Amino acid sequence: MEAERISVVLPVRDGGELFAHLSRHLQLVRDRHGVEVVVIDSGSSDGTAEDAERAGFRVHRIPPAEFGHGRTRNLGLRLATGDVVCFLTHDVLPCTFDWPLRFAEALRDPTVAGVYGRQVPHDASTMEMFFVALNYPETPLRFDPRPGGHHPRPGRVLFSNAFSAVRRDLALRIPFPERASYSEDLIWAHTVLAAGYSLRYEPAAEALHAHVYGFRGLFRRTFLVGQALAETGIDGGASLRESARFLGSELAYIVRQGHVHRLPQLLVYEFTRWLGFQLGRRSSDRRLGPDWRVARGAAAAAAKERPLP
Repeated sequence: MEAERISVVLPVRDGGELFAHLSRHLQLVRDRHGVEVVVIDSGSSDGTAEDAERAGFRVHRIPPAEFGHGRTRNLGLRLATGDVVCFLTHDVLPCTFDWPLRFAEALRDPTVAGVYGRQVPHDASTMEMFFVALNYPETPLRFDPRPGGHHPRPGRVLFSNAFSAVRRDLALRIPFPERASYSEDLIWAHTVLAAGYSLRYEPAAEALHAHVYGFRGLFRRTFLVGQALAETGIDGGASLRESARFLGSELAYIVRQGHVHRLPQLLVYEFTRWLGFQLGRRSSDRRLGPDWRVARGAAAAAAKERPLP
C-alpha cells in the first residue's frame, strides 16, 4: 500500500444543509489530496444528488428500496477505485483536512482491517459526554483478534461507519452483512476480528458528529441494535454483569462531574436503553442469514491468507 489511492464513499438521501457543509469540505480535501469522492444517492428530492454532481463528485443513484446499510456500503466498495475506502455519513463534519491520510497511515499495517476516527458532539448532555469520554478518548486504541471475535459491550463502540476507513481488498473479501437492518459496522468488526485482523481507533482524525435521542428514539435505536446483534449471535457482551458495570461507571462519572441532580434522568435514560436492547434481542429468531454464513466463510479464508501484501 505504498502508493495507495484513497476513495471516500458517502451514502446520502436528502442531505440538505448538512450535506452542503460536508460537500465544501470534501471539495477541499479532494483538491488538496487527490482523493476520489463517490456519492451514493438513494432517492433525494432536495437536490442533493445534483449538488454533488456540481461539486464534481462521482454520483451513483439507486432507488430508495435498494438502500441497505451494509448493501450500499458494499456497492460503494465496488464503485470505488482506491486501496483505502473511507466511509462518511452526511451529518459528519471532519475538523481537519488530513483525516484521509491519517486513516491511510493506520491501514499501512497489513494486520489492520479498519480504522475509525474520533467523533465529538457539537454540544452534549452529561450522559452523552460520558459516552464520548469512554469511546472517543484522546489516545489511540487498538482491538486485536480474539478467538470467536469480540462481542460488543453495552455502550461501547467497536467500529463506526459514520467516520471510518477500510482496506478495500479485504472488505471485498469480507463484505458488510447485506441483510442486517442495523449495526452493520459492529457485525463486520466482529467478523474481521474473528478472522484474525485488528481494528484501530485514530483520534487524530476528528469530526463533529452526534445524535441527540429522546426516549422514544433511544428505545427504537437500541431495539434495532439488540435485534441485529442477536440475529448474528454476537449479543453475548450485553450480560447483566456487563450492563451493571457500565451503569456503575456512568454513575461515578456523573458524580465526579458534579451533576448528581441528573441521576434520576440518567436512571430513566439507561433503563430505556437497556429495555430497548433486551426486547430487540428477544424479538430476533436468531437465524443467521445466508450472507452472514458467506461472510464467515470468507473471513476464515482471509485469515489463512494473512498477511496481505
